[in-house]
Amino acid sequence: MTTPRPKLLSACIAATLFVAAPQAFAQQAQPQPAASATQLDTVTVTARGVTETLQTMPLPISAISDKEIEKKGLNDVRDIAALTPSFSFRSAYGRGFDRPVIRGMSNIQGEPNASFFIDGVFVEGDISSYGLENIQRVEVIRGPQSAAFGRRTFSGAVNFITHRPGSLDGGKLTIGGGDYGQKKYGLFYSGGNEDGSFGYDVSINQRGNDGVFFNQASGKKDLGGTETNSVMGAVAWAPSENLEITARASRQKSRDDHFAIALVGTENMNCFLPQETGSLYFGLYPILANRHRGYYCGDLKAPSEYGINTEEFRVAGYFPGRKTDLSRASVVVDYHFGDGWKFTSTSAYNETSTYAGTDQDYSPNRGYGGAFETIGLTNTSDWSQDLRVSSDQSRAVSGMGGVYYYSQSGHPGLTGDLAGFVLPGNMSVNPLRTNPDNQTVNKAIYGLLNWHINDQWTTSLEARYAKDEISKGGVDTRALGGVIYTQPYALSETFTSFTPRATLSYQAADNINVYGLVSKGTKPGGFNVDIYRADLSDEGRDELISRGLETFQEEKAWNYELGIKSDWLDRSLRVNANVYQINWDNQQLTATGSVTRKNGSLFSTSYTTNVGESRIRGAELETQWLFAEGWLASLNYSYTDAKIISFISQYQADLFCPSVAPSLNDGACANAKGNMLPRVPKTKLSFGLMYDGQLANGWGWSANTDTTYEGRRYVQVDNLASIAPSTRTNFRFSVRPSDALQVSAYVTNAFNDRTPEDVQRTIDPQKYVAMPNVPPLTGLQVTNLVDFAVSPSLPRMFGVEVNYRF
Repeated sequence: MTTPRPKLLSACIAATLFVAAPQAFAQQAQPQPAASATQLDTVTVTARGVTETLQTMPLPISAISDKEIEKKGLNDVRDIAALTPSFSFRSAYGRGFDRPVIRGMSNIQGEPNASFFIDGVFVEGDISSYGLENIQRVEVIRGPQSAAFGRRTFSGAVNFITHRPGSLDGGKLTIGGGDYGQKKYGLFYSGGNEDGSFGYDVSINQRGNDGVFFNQASGKKDLGGTETNSVMGAVAWAPSENLEITARASRQKSRDDHFAIALVGTENMNCFLPQETGSLYFGLYPILANRHRGYYCGDLKAPSEYGINTEEFRVAGYFPGRKTDLSRASVVVDYHFGDGWKFTSTSAYNETSTYAGTDQDYSPNRGYGGAFETIGLTNTSDWSQDLRVSSDQSRAVSGMGGVYYYSQSGHPGLTGDLAGFVLPGNMSVNPLRTNPDNQTVNKAIYGLLNWHINDQWTTSLEARYAKDEISKGGVDTRALGGVIYTQPYALSETFTSFTPRATLSYQAADNINVYGLVSKGTKPGGFNVDIYRADLSDEGRDELISRGLETFQEEKAWNYELGIKSDWLDRSLRVNANVYQINWDNQQLTATGSVTRKNGSLFSTSYTTNVGESRIRGAELETQWLFAEGWLASLNYSYTDAKIISFISQYQADLFCPSVAPSLNDGACANAKGNMLPRVPKTKLSFGLMYDGQLANGWGWSANTDTTYEGRRYVQVDNLASIAPSTRTNFRFSVRPSDALQVSAYVTNAFNDRTPEDVQRTIDPQKYVAMPNVPPLTGLQVTNLVDFAVSPSLPRMFGVEVNYRF
C-alpha cells in the first residue's frame, strides 16, 4: 500500500530536475572549457575481432561509453536496451528468465536468440543481474552475428568490454540509496607501475532493493526485492614490448525475492468463451460444445493485487525466490609480431549455480495440492578456448582467422515441490537429487578477409564453420501421490552450420560511409526433455513423441541490409541509419499442451517445435547532436515489421476454425499467417537530452533526461491478447563541487507508467473441463480453462547517489 509522501517527494525531485537546468544556466559566468566540447568522440569497436572505428565499420552497432553510463546512471542491460533501437528486453519472471528481442526475432522459451559476452567471452545464463561497474563500453551488434561470435547470436550480440587493468589510476567510492529500500555500494581501485607494464584493479559492489509489491497471501511486501553482491579483480602484465597477459576473475551472488505476477482470472476472459453443454463428464467436468476454453482479446492491464504462496516455502525451509551464484575467470594472451601481426589466446572458465523456489500457478490457490510450488537447483560449468591470428589491419588486404572450442556440462542438483505440504508445516519436504548427463560441445573455425579496393571501396568476407554436439541424459525422478517414479533417458544429436557474411562499403566522403551486407545466422536445435518426466504416463509420453515433440531442429535466417553512417556540422551531428530484411526459416516457437500423469491427473507444459517461418523488415535510426555548448541530444528510432509467413498450431485451430473439433488439417484457420511475431514492439523511440556545464561558483553540474517509447506487443502468435504501448522517462541531476566529488539525484519511471512488463498465456489449475478430442481421436479430453499471467513493471523510484574519487 502506497502513501502520499513518496509520490510527493518523487514529484518534487522530477520538478527540480526540470527547473534546475535553466536556473543554473542563468547563474553561469563566462563559458568554461569543461563544457566546450564541439565534436563527437571517435569511437572504436571490436565487433569483428579486430579494432575498427564505429563510423567506418559496415555493421549496425550501438556503442555506449563509460561516460554515458555514468552521466545517465545506467545500471544494467535493461537500461542499455532502452536506449538501443530494435532492442527490447523484458523479464516476465524478475531477473530469472531473460528474453532479449533484437530486430523482432523473439522466442518464448528455450535458448535466447541473442547472446551476451564479457570481453568477448560467452556468458551462459541470465545477464540482467550483471552490473555496469568498471565497463569501458557496451557494444550492441544487431542482426545475425554467427560469423563473428558463433552459436546463439542468431539475432545479435551484446558485448560488455571492461577497462584494461591499471588504465584508470586511483579509486572510486559509491554510496547510494532511495525508496523501496534501494541501496548501492561500490569500491573500485586501479593502479600499476609508471611505465604501464603492470596494472591491476579490484572492485566490490552491492546493489538492490527491498520488496516492491505487497503479497496478499503472506501479508508482507515480499515480492520483487533484489540483491546482488560481486567482487572482481584483474591484472595486466607486459613482460616485454611484444607480450601482454591479462587475467580477470569475478564472483557474483544474487538473492531475489519471488517475482510479482498475477492471473487475470478465467472469469475475466472476454472472447472465445467456453460453451458448456450442461452435461458433466464422469459427473465431474463440464462438457464443452467445442474446443474454446476462453481467451483475452485486447490490452491486458497490470494487476492491482498479487497473491503468491511464499510463506509455505519459508516454513518448509526453502527460499521463495531465486538465488544465483556465478564464478567467472579468463586469461587473455596477446603477442605482437612484427609488421602488425598479432596472436591472441583467450581462455575462460565459468560456473553457474541457480536455485529457484517458484509458485507456478501465480495465485494463492494451492494448484494440484502444492505441486505447482516447485523447488529446483541446477549447476553448470563451461570452459572455452579461442586462438586467433590477425594481420596488419592498415594494409590494403588484411585478415583474421581462428579456432574455437566450447564445452558446457551439467552437474548434480535437485528438484521437488510442496505437494501435500500445508501450514503450519505438517510434513517435511525432501527434494529429489538430480544427476544430469548434459553436455554441449561447440567446435568452430572462422575467418575474416578485408580488402580496401581503393580509397573509397572496401569489401570483406567473414565465415564460420561450426559443429554443435548436444547430449542430454540422466534419470528423471518424480514423487507423485506418495510414490517415487523414475525414467531414464539419453538423447544426443549433432548440428553443423556454415555462416557467412559479406559486406561492401563506399566512403562517399570523409564524413559519409554507405554500406551493404548479407549475412546468415543459425541457432542449434535441441530436445524437449520434459517429455521424459517420470510422472508422465507411458501413453501420454508416446503421444508426445508421435507428434515429433522429442526434438526440434536448427533455425536459419538470412539478413539483407543497406546502411549509412555519417557525421555532419564539423562532427557535431552524427546520423546513422539502415534498412534490412530478415528471412527466418524453420522457426522454433512454443506449443503448449496437457498430458496425463501416472495417477490420471493432467500436467500442462510447453514444448519447443519447428513450425514457423517469418519475414522481418525494419529500419533503424541513431542520432547524436552537440547543438550548443554543453548540450547533447540523442534520438533513436526503429520500425520492426515482424510478420509470420507460416505458423500452424493446434491453439490457432482451436480458436479460429469453425468446426467443433478442428485439427491441423483444417486449412488456413490453423495458420497464423499474416500475424505479427509475439513480444515485438513495432515501433520504438528513445529521446535523450543532456547538459554538462559549470556554475558561477566553479562547481560542475549536469542534467539528463531519457524517454523511451515502445509500441504494442502481442502475447502470442494469434495476435489477440496484447500489452499496450509504454512510455518511461528517467531524470538525473548531478553536482560536482570538485573533481573528486559528485552528488546525483534521480527518478526512474518518473510518470509511473503502469504498462505490464510482460504477459504469458497459462491455465487455471483449479478449473477443469472436458472438450472434444482432436481428430482422428474421438471422445473427450479433460483439460483446464485458459488464463493469462501478468508481470508488472517497476513503479516510479527515486534516490540519491554519491561518488568520490581518490
